[in-house]
Amino acid sequence: MVTVQFTQTAEDDYLALIDYLSRRSIDDAIALDQKMDTLVENLKKYKHFCPPSRQFPKFRKCVITPSISLIYEIGKSSITIISIFDNRSNTPFT
Repeated sequence: MVTVQFTQTAEDDYLALIDYLSRRSIDDAIALDQKMDTLVENLKKYKHFCPPSRQFPKFRKCVITPSISLIYEIGKSSITIISIFDNRSNTPFT
């Protein structure tokens, strides 16, 4: 099983999304957190769990919810989560 690491940017983005959702609905924030936990566990078992990004094939893109996605990179013995973002935002990965 590989280890999963978050970049500081990904961690900050994730905490900002959880904070935003918790102001709107604590249930939505909890649901996102549970989906993220499940995704991380799947990535530990299956490095290629999500498809390559169309724009950047070196990275893989997971759609967590219809509006939130995650970008990760596969290393030899680890996975690095690069970014977590709102799909409606203007990022190079959308």
